[in-house]
Amino acid sequence: MAKHKLVDEEEDTVPKVSVIGISCHVPDYRLCWALNLALGLGLERRRTDIVEHARGKDLHYPVFQQVGAEGMTTWSLICNLCGKRRLIADQKQADYFLVIDQETAERETDLILRLRSTEFVLLAYPIDINELRNGNKLLL
Repeated sequence: MAKHKLVDEEEDTVPKVSVIGISCHVPDYRLCWALNLALGLGLERRRTDIVEHARGKDLHYPVFQQVGAEGMTTWSLICNLCGKRRLIADQKQADYFLVIDQETAERETDLILRLRSTEFVLLAYPIDINELRNGNKLLL
């Protein structure tokens, strides 16, 4: 199996993002709505999903995103499930990933506490993107 390195070709550095795994058993649009209310975000469904091809089928993983203006934080909510398949197989307990620019790293513990108190969220925990085998799939 080939190993992937998370390196940005232009800058030759590892991308600076924070990834939070979320366990939640409601549909993606309900979780997005709850996060928008609890965190004051403006997450919207992206027109294009993350698409994987497996066994002759296209698997679509929905993405909700809030792209900030220049110098603002970009937030992405990525679904880890499509039917019974997972986008990141290493993270079986995560139903969703919240990917945030590194600017929020110093506030990550506060953010996780707020996520845990959000309606519908069963579990929220930090994930080191460098530890994931296919972490490059989360970089949009």
